[in-house]
Amino acid sequence: MTEFQIALIQMLQDQAAWLAVPMQFFSFLGQPEFYLLVVAILYWCWDPRLGLRLGLLLGISGGINEALKVAFHLPRPYWVSPEVRALGSHPSFGLPSAHAQGAATFWGLVAADARRWWVSLFAIALIFLIGGSRVVLGVHFPMDVIAGWAVGFVVLIGFLALEGPVGRRVAALPLSRQVLLAFTGSLVLALLSFAALASLGDWQVPASWAAGALERSGEPIHPLSLQDAVTASGLFFGFAAGAAAEHHRGSMCAVREGSRRLFRYAIGIVVTGVIWFGFGLLIPPDPAWVVYILLYLQAAVAGAWVSFGAPMLFARLNPAGGT
Repeated sequence: MTEFQIALIQMLQDQAAWLAVPMQFFSFLGQPEFYLLVVAILYWCWDPRLGLRLGLLLGISGGINEALKVAFHLPRPYWVSPEVRALGSHPSFGLPSAHAQGAATFWGLVAADARRWWVSLFAIALIFLIGGSRVVLGVHFPMDVIAGWAVGFVVLIGFLALEGPVGRRVAALPLSRQVLLAFTGSLVLALLSFAALASLGDWQVPASWAAGALERSGEPIHPLSLQDAVTASGLFFGFAAGAAAEHHRGSMCAVREGSRRLFRYAIGIVVTGVIWFGFGLLIPPDPAWVVYILLYLQAAVAGAWVSFGAPMLFARLNPAGGT
């Protein structure tokens, strides 16, 4: 199967080289940064409820994906095959594809929320193109993408089944308990990856994988690092706790006027960037436990700004509500 998959990737890269540029675009649409931009504009300016659901689902799916990657600890195509060109790169393990899983959960929820046939067709097309882009770029085997889709749909189905009863029980709790529950949930997401890493024992990344990745992409790999898992965990806590506080304060109404939407979004994104990159200056480059703590705090503060800080600022700038 590995030889067949490598041959398929090589054929796509050689016989359909024109796909490289559009596949780079679709791959960008599967980046966490892009999803966060979409979640922010929905939460602040358009549909706060959908933005909240998408933000929580992305955090849950991201934490599960990071744990599964470490548990399976399988390479990416360009790590192991000189015939595969690295048209993209990533330092983590390959299975399951985070792009494919994220697309299945994100756009699947959008389609389920909209309940319109054309939205479903659009979502299916994006899910296919985002996953397929990773194969063309040489950063995933086809089986990585298929596994990502499968896990993503399972996570989505579970989320849709549980969000109603769980959401009602959580909403009935006092704010302090809701924040504590968000923190506990974030720790569970992080501990999944730490448990997966502990299960590997003394296993080490083969030197040939690291050398092949560096030779073909120019980028080093560090798949045993749990920084992405900790970041996903922190974002989940900050976003969930902030949303609980915002709901307790009084839910923000999405504005209708385009100029107000643009104003809100511009301010919110600028401050988000200042928080993220400013906090990043405090994080040392050497891996250590303090790095994990700072990464968690960085992500938690950014998430809380999106779900609570920015809406509170918008409410003060527009006390009337701006509906």
